[in-house]
Amino acid sequence: MTSQRPNVKPARSASIPIAKRDDSLKIPPAQRRNVRLYYAFSFFVGFYIATGTTVLFERQLGLSFAQIFTLDAIYMLMFILFEIPSGALADIIGRKKAILAGLFTLTLAALVTGNAQNFLHLFLSFFIWALGFSLISGSSDALLYDSLKSEKLYHRTSGRALFFSTIGLAFAGVTGPLLFAQHFRLPYLFSSLPFAAALLVMIFYREPPVARELSFSLRNHLRQIRQGAEKAFGNRFILWSTGALALVFTVSYTFASSYQPYLTEIGFDVRQFAFILPLLFVIEALGGALSERITSRLGETVAFWGSFLLIGISLLSLGLLASRSVLPIMLVYGFLQGLARPLVSTYANRYIESEHRATVISVQMMASTVTSAILLFLFGLITDRIGVIALAAVIGALVLAAGVPLLLLKPGKRHGDAL
Repeated sequence: MTSQRPNVKPARSASIPIAKRDDSLKIPPAQRRNVRLYYAFSFFVGFYIATGTTVLFERQLGLSFAQIFTLDAIYMLMFILFEIPSGALADIIGRKKAILAGLFTLTLAALVTGNAQNFLHLFLSFFIWALGFSLISGSSDALLYDSLKSEKLYHRTSGRALFFSTIGLAFAGVTGPLLFAQHFRLPYLFSSLPFAAALLVMIFYREPPVARELSFSLRNHLRQIRQGAEKAFGNRFILWSTGALALVFTVSYTFASSYQPYLTEIGFDVRQFAFILPLLFVIEALGGALSERITSRLGETVAFWGSFLLIGISLLSLGLLASRSVLPIMLVYGFLQGLARPLVSTYANRYIESEHRATVISVQMMASTVTSAILLFLFGLITDRIGVIALAAVIGALVLAAGVPLLLLKPGKRHGDAL
């Protein structure tokens, strides 16, 4: 584990200290090509054209808000079927192969959903989405972390990867509403193209050799799942990071299910999404790109407290001050989401052994999806009654109610902690 250490060398009285470049943040020459490919992969996966119109698409098919939130909750539960098995599979056969399979599955999912006619069709197509994203979720982080072999470099690179992913979202934020205005099915159908492009990019990624003594078999697969789960729940640092990941992911996903109708409720037209969503996504991208730098300046603990508390306050404000003038607050929320995700991911990866990395990350993602599913079921029951504006305040209050105890329980660093 890499940690910050104070400079214990005596200062020279006759010299002026000169700031030196941090060599730990230089990408090794052998990995520069991989990093560029990973940025391109992140951009194309982020360029999910339908992401800004998903709720509107479901409303076009005649679904109520209760049905939409219920469907999203069921979708989250679908990950239970695939998340951990896919992570264990990636640790055995290789992360790159799992990612390629996932991208092919997402390409297919976009086409299937684009042709859906009703609630049942959407329900069945979401199994394909869950499988595709499960194959990628733990594998991509594990692949990057083990390629770079540096915590600080991973934090910065993953933050910049989030930047490119969110820039892709920004392009999707322009493209999706414009295509939706032509026909509500086009955003999903065209989403197949960037997923296919990401697949082509990752074919050229050179996966580093990882010590694997196991060949694939059902017995070895089940053993990998069991060992990964034991690692996830047996280490207090990993356990705490699981809670932090669940909080950040749940807030992001639940608010994403409501911000489109929220914007229309406070007076924006769907065509204006083509300007609002790219701005929101670019601000979020900046948060990801600056995450490592801000964390280094403030310290990890302050960064955690600041991001969690301000996310809760910003969402609470969106619910209490609802009007077109709250758009800057939504941008602040986006920046904080971008800041928090690489921060939490870096903390989580710090305590995970390489041979179980994708499996443990998948366990953490499953915990996040279960939490999201429970809340989406609850929100689905109340949103048709209280509206999406009040829902934003409810989410913000829950972030503060859960975030403060979680932050107080954050385990302190201890010299010599084993992974």
